Amino acid sequence: MRLAPRAAVVVHRADGTIIIRSALALDSCPHSWNIRLADWASRTPHQPFLTEADGRGGRRVISYAETVHAVRAIGQGLLDLGLDAERPLAILSENSIDCALITLASLWVGVPAAPISPGYALKASEFSKLAGVLAALGHGAVYVADGARYGPAVTGTIAADMPLIVSTAPSPDRSSISLEALRRTAPGADEALANAAVTGATVAKILFTSGTGGAPKPVILPHAMLAINRQQNAQVYPFLFDEPPVLVDWLPWHHTFGGNNNFGHALWNGGTLHIDDGAPTADGIARSVALLEAYPPTLYLNTPGGIAALLPHLQAAPNFAARFFSRLKLIQYGGALLPAHHWEALDTAAIAATGTRIMIVSGLGSTECGPTPVQSSWEQQRKPEAGLPVPGVEARLVPAFGSYELRLRGPCVAPGYWRRPDLTAAAFDEEGFFKLGDAVQPIDPDDFGRGLMFDGRMSDNFKLSSGTWVMAATLRARFVAAFAPLLRDAVVTGHDRDTLGALAFADMAAARELTGCTDEDDAAVLAHPLLRQWIVGRLAALATEARGSSERIERLFLSADLPSFDNGELTDKVVASARSVLVRRAALVERLYAPAPDDAVIAL
Repeated sequence: MRLAPRAAVVVHRADGTIIIRSALALDSCPHSWNIRLADWASRTPHQPFLTEADGRGGRRVISYAETVHAVRAIGQGLLDLGLDAERPLAILSENSIDCALITLASLWVGVPAAPISPGYALKASEFSKLAGVLAALGHGAVYVADGARYGPAVTGTIAADMPLIVSTAPSPDRSSISLEALRRTAPGADEALANAAVTGATVAKILFTSGTGGAPKPVILPHAMLAINRQQNAQVYPFLFDEPPVLVDWLPWHHTFGGNNNFGHALWNGGTLHIDDGAPTADGIARSVALLEAYPPTLYLNTPGGIAALLPHLQAAPNFAARFFSRLKLIQYGGALLPAHHWEALDTAAIAATGTRIMIVSGLGSTECGPTPVQSSWEQQRKPEAGLPVPGVEARLVPAFGSYELRLRGPCVAPGYWRRPDLTAAAFDEEGFFKLGDAVQPIDPDDFGRGLMFDGRMSDNFKLSSGTWVMAATLRARFVAAFAPLLRDAVVTGHDRDTLGALAFADMAAARELTGCTDEDDAAVLAHPLLRQWIVGRLAALATEARGSSERIERLFLSADLPSFDNGELTDKVVASARSVLVRRAALVERLYAPAPDDAVIAL
């Protein structure tokens, strides 16, 4: 497996800031996904590009040539509806071939595609967040996967005269245009001219941030940004050029990890993406396992939450594990830190199946940064290593709170926010570096060229009442690791308090194994004296390692009520949103800090 060398240029400035850039030059590349897509359609026309479940137990498959044929027709149809560079297409859909086709068609003719979280339409009891996103967008048409399921959201947020495109179940309350009708449009001179006019500076997508840190922000993603970042990542992992990658992926396309990184890996390198309609949930993981067994991936990308859901199946089913690892070259996780015990479990499963470990890596980025401007290409030894800037990217490290604030500059960094000059101005520093909001530390303090480690989100950090800063993300990761295998996740508490606490979420299977309880309900297991004694012991051990009050967690509330998409506490990355958890469970936080805490609170 070919990997880029670990090489960087480091400049230490007199003011304490540090500049790091890759020692590798960025190679020239096409300025848009359009060119790459057309190239694969010419070179490998019959190569499967996307597959999805067909509803009858089989798979619907579309090749690169078929994709370009459909994209050209749909693109002409979008132009006929009056869409252009200033009138984007809003997209409300789960991952599907139809969603891919209309998204790529928008890119093909220079119409910005704006995929929006389906949760704003399907999981909300009211549609204020969706209405706010649409108002910020100023869209010229809306695509929905299913007119019936999205019907209430459409009625509640979209004007009656707004063009509505649907794949299935046209809404009975309003007129709509079927995507199939657009696929039958004959491409004409308008389509050819619009495609030829697309440059690297043309806006390809408008992607909204997750909103876990406030209102979603509309990020401008030009064509060159998407193209160059795929080239940058392929240069870090040049084995992607050696054979078309095979991916099986559920990560949503309205989020940058799934929609730009993973989808982009397949498109840029002429690979095949098997669209996974499963999910890292009790109901969805079985579908993911079946698909992974049918189509063993060469590259596997997931969140720590997704990996955690997959692990029991790798451990319990040797035949599945053998298939999963049979041609796998690399596992990449993102969106959060991978707990050490999950890392160890992956290693153990791979060795049992193949006799060797699989390389596991991570990177660091955001919607505004490509999404992966910092990447590792070496063995991480189970540490949260972000890596080094990819070719063409400069990192500026600014000392802050005993760590370094990471700022980035390069061709994969977004120029700003759609129609929000105020947000754009605030996002960049005086040298044009994007203020990512992440903190990092050097892997080797004596040699920053060895790479960077993630050290938390600056916005997640808070002060105790003493004024001492708490690096919440790194403490949270250390806390979850210390309580392995009991905890699924945890949120650190203590803002303006005297001491730190934690709202912890139990893996009930692990809790039952620790207590030997098999028939009792969740409440009885969590209250079991053996479990409480075990937890107090772990709290005490963690406290002895603490370097002060900013690392000493003294109280814990253990819950079987996990963060979920339905309760709004789980992000698209399958990670608990600290902000949402603390707001929704404010009463539990008060119980945690009561002068005389009740029996549910476990304290040192």
